[in-house]
Amino acid sequence: MISGRDEILSWYRDAAQKLVDLLTKTRDKSQDIDAAAVTDLVARQAGCLVALHHEVLASKPSAQPRINREILTQRLNDCASICYSKFYAYRFDRLPSHWRQLYTDTLILTTFHDILSHDGDFSSPQKLLDTVVSKLDRALITAGGASLLGSAWIEKTLRLLERLSIPDAQQQRASKRARREFSSDEPYGRPDLTNTGRLVPRCQDWSLAAFERYMNDADRAPRPLIFTDLVRGWPALTSNPWKSPDYLLSRTFGGRRLVPVEIGRSYVDDGWGQDLVPFSQFLAQYVEQQSALAEVGYLAQHNLFQQIPALRHDICVPDFCWASVPESGRTKRLEVPQLNAWFGPARTITPLHTDAYHNLLVQVVGTKYVRLYPPWRNMQPRGREDGVDMSNTSAVDLGAVEGWDDSPHMSDDERKKIKRDLSEGENWECVLGEGDTLLIPMGWWHYVRSLSVSFSVSFWWN
Repeated sequence: MISGRDEILSWYRDAAQKLVDLLTKTRDKSQDIDAAAVTDLVARQAGCLVALHHEVLASKPSAQPRINREILTQRLNDCASICYSKFYAYRFDRLPSHWRQLYTDTLILTTFHDILSHDGDFSSPQKLLDTVVSKLDRALITAGGASLLGSAWIEKTLRLLERLSIPDAQQQRASKRARREFSSDEPYGRPDLTNTGRLVPRCQDWSLAAFERYMNDADRAPRPLIFTDLVRGWPALTSNPWKSPDYLLSRTFGGRRLVPVEIGRSYVDDGWGQDLVPFSQFLAQYVEQQSALAEVGYLAQHNLFQQIPALRHDICVPDFCWASVPESGRTKRLEVPQLNAWFGPARTITPLHTDAYHNLLVQVVGTKYVRLYPPWRNMQPRGREDGVDMSNTSAVDLGAVEGWDDSPHMSDDERKKIKRDLSEGENWECVLGEGDTLLIPMGWWHYVRSLSVSFSVSFWWN
């Protein structure tokens, strides 16, 4: 009978042997001298791992092992360090693809070495699993999983690791355990919505044809709308409840999967930063900490569903994302909608900004406040900052203007004047509850604020 460890080692051995062949071919075609040298080094480490696998599984271990594990470990670490240094040498969107690929393949080989170095049963090696999952997720998140083995190899490996380490019956019990739910409290209250003339209209029973007529009306540009029945049948709202921390942990390998977290109130604030942390740590440290003194952590604008397909099965793309609408000419055509997750505690915000696409924002867990302004209003767009075009973000700090957040750099008179100016033109607002879908037409300025623990999914489409 093949043990779990033997099965995963066999899977990795085949991958390492394939990388030896593929990297050798890639090295010979490379026009980047540095990349060619690193490619050769990575290929040799892959070959060493194949040989080490043979030594580890040999019935009679050699008295003098051929592979020096200490040197192998150092070489793999060196390769990963060299590749990752290139992420800082280039602007991210200009990083040559071969460095993403080499970084990914090096991390894959490093996890093979980690597993080869582990002795004993594979059913409960918690530290090993934490290390391996962390490295594979780093390859997915930072480098897009750009392996020569194909983008799906890492996801298949993670599924295999999960299957071998967590018995099926235990996994089924964990996924069905949904008694505990996130708090629905709104600890900081909610904005005053007494001006009913500014409330986003709520709609239901719209056909796709009716939606297309609304979006294509030549006499009146589309305004925001809330649809209350678009996602009624989502498993995330019913049988697979995302409001259950236990369910989310069961879909993220016991909370081991890494997620990118924004640290700080807003991405335009001083001191704002980002970190990669295990999902379980994100829940415990940021989401379930309901304290005004706690540091704010937000899983924002991340394609969590490409990284973790198990969660993608709990939602469906709304039919309206396939509507025929005029193209802007300013942005590339999206062949399929772009999905992003937005998950965090009360008090997480997205500052006033615009999107380059139409947006259907679905509220899955908790409540969220949204303020919207039309694209023809001057919302004081920011300029270039540190070489980055920030013109899609407003210089107006709406939270500070409304008094929801501290405003040490704004006097009371300034705040009152800006607030008065903002209220004079067209603007809309709403509170989204679970199951609501907000249409944000392309180019509309919008500010978003979580009132409780909140999990939303945005669908960008054009």
